[in-house]
Amino acid sequence: MNLPHEQGGLFTSKRFLPLFITQFLSALNDNVYKQAVLLLLVFSAVSEAQGALYANLAAGLFILPFFLLSGTAGQLAEKTEKSKLISIIKFCEIPIMIVGAISIYTSTVWLMLTTVFFMGMQSTFFGPLKYSILPQHIGPLELTKANGFVESGTFVAILMGTIFGTYYITQEYGELYVITAIILLAVLGFISSRFIPHSPANNPKGEFSFNILRATKDVFKALNAQTESVGKSVIGISWFWLIGAVILTALPSYVKYEMGGNELVVTSALVVFSLSIAIGSLLCEKLSRSRIELGIVPFGALLITIFMYLLSQTSSIDIHLPNMEKTPENLMTLTEVMAYEGMIYHFVWMGAIGIAAGFYTVPLYALIQQRTKEDSRSRIIAANNVLNALFMVGSAVLSIVTLSLLSWSIPELLLLLAGLNLLISIYIYTKVPEFFLRFVVYLIAICMYRVKIKGEKHIPEEGAAVIAANHISFVDWMFILAASPRPIRFVIFAPIYHSPVLNWLFKMAKAIPIDGERSNPKVFKEAFEKIADTLEEGELIGIFPEGKLTSDGNIDEFKKGIEKIIERSSVPVIPVHLDGLWGSMFSRKRKLRLPRLKWSLVDIRIGEAIAPEKVNAKLVRDAVISLQASDSEKA
Repeated sequence: MNLPHEQGGLFTSKRFLPLFITQFLSALNDNVYKQAVLLLLVFSAVSEAQGALYANLAAGLFILPFFLLSGTAGQLAEKTEKSKLISIIKFCEIPIMIVGAISIYTSTVWLMLTTVFFMGMQSTFFGPLKYSILPQHIGPLELTKANGFVESGTFVAILMGTIFGTYYITQEYGELYVITAIILLAVLGFISSRFIPHSPANNPKGEFSFNILRATKDVFKALNAQTESVGKSVIGISWFWLIGAVILTALPSYVKYEMGGNELVVTSALVVFSLSIAIGSLLCEKLSRSRIELGIVPFGALLITIFMYLLSQTSSIDIHLPNMEKTPENLMTLTEVMAYEGMIYHFVWMGAIGIAAGFYTVPLYALIQQRTKEDSRSRIIAANNVLNALFMVGSAVLSIVTLSLLSWSIPELLLLLAGLNLLISIYIYTKVPEFFLRFVVYLIAICMYRVKIKGEKHIPEEGAAVIAANHISFVDWMFILAASPRPIRFVIFAPIYHSPVLNWLFKMAKAIPIDGERSNPKVFKEAFEKIADTLEEGELIGIFPEGKLTSDGNIDEFKKGIEKIIERSSVPVIPVHLDGLWGSMFSRKRKLRLPRLKWSLVDIRIGEAIAPEKVNAKLVRDAVISLQASDSEKA
């Protein structure tokens, strides 16, 4: 059961803070050890080829458990109380890090690689838990914020771990620093996990198999049973990890050969990219008004394409060094790079890509958590982890083919990624029009107006209901959709539905056309059939019971159609009152005026549900009128 969000601030609350600290320390420890070991493996190699082999082997061993054990991890997370399981997993990190410490102290290569594999295994079992546990303690209005914190914390931890491990392992007594850090972080992570609130098993009677193939097949079967939006969100997240893996892998070479910078410039670029993702993840919650706003996802995807293109073109600036061969001796320092004309744009576009990535991924994670059933949520996260690992392997293959076999430059690879990102985005938004629809709604209803929403908690998290609202303008449905955390199928007057300008938008919104019973009985009957079917499937229906736009700004009489709907489908009715659109260019007020942009307030008030047995047209109208804001509140 979700804990009410009124119980203190999210970040400082017991329902979130222990989990955040635990996952932060896990990501930090993983990267401290991995980066330290990576340098030790490379420098202990007798040749460049052997060093490359060790590096690739370590990366492969860390990812391998995600392929092999994600299915089993997802099933286990469904069957077990989560806080206890997290504590067990975090306790296992302590002996793993002790073995890791021994491997560093003795410089034993096979022991280092073994430790990396077990770290990957631990992350495999922790992943489904840290995401599936959030909806059990975080309400819908805080889910985006929680995911923003988790994503930003993860990338800050990756950054800190990478810098710490890379720097200290090369210093005098560096091995001692790293050994102390990894054991201390493991112990602290276990302690913080003990404070995570009790989280009951979502499916204690669910299937569990030690058969790797059977378990993996089970999690993908669960994924295939989800809605199209969940499936495509998983693909979208995996695609982001491919892009991120390519950029992070190519970053050192990009800085050296395209920017002419030294190791400190590489570190600076890594800081900019990682912190930008963290910033974008936190900004996402602000832009989405503390809700799961899918309209930001296409916006983020578009920005990624634009800024990746700009980065690929910025790198074409000719870098004149004292010697055309870029050796450590003639590479520029950070100060020299920043002083070079136009060089700042490399960092600007890297940062912009990172911020856009935060916009892109956070709503997708929140959507997966919200729209998957509790008894399959952990398995969906597990399937997501398998695909993430697969796409990351794909990133390595793509880099090898383009950079090594085809001898492309990194800017050319970035340009290819920009184009592929655009194509992948178009594919996803074509398959799931809701993403693009929410983007259009976000632009019109949120960016052009200042929207105030009150009572959104009255819209049920699941189950069927009818949303009944007054009708002021042609875009009322957009504002109501923007106020709802769930999709709504609106009933639209047929001539408006079939208008050439708006028909594509209404089809995307899966609106239901309706006409008069006398003028077009066939369309009238089909509309009520579709309404009943939609409510039977547990979805929301949106109607304007006045049957027409107001001609004077006042609420007209409600028609009996709402009673007919409830007679056939016994579901609650949610009254909604809109204010602030009368007089806009979308209303029927004679004076034509352009949108008044951000200073124009649209007030949306959502009332408590009316039980189906009490529903009649007059009662619903009275409920809508009672929600009207007073003049003092409008001011």
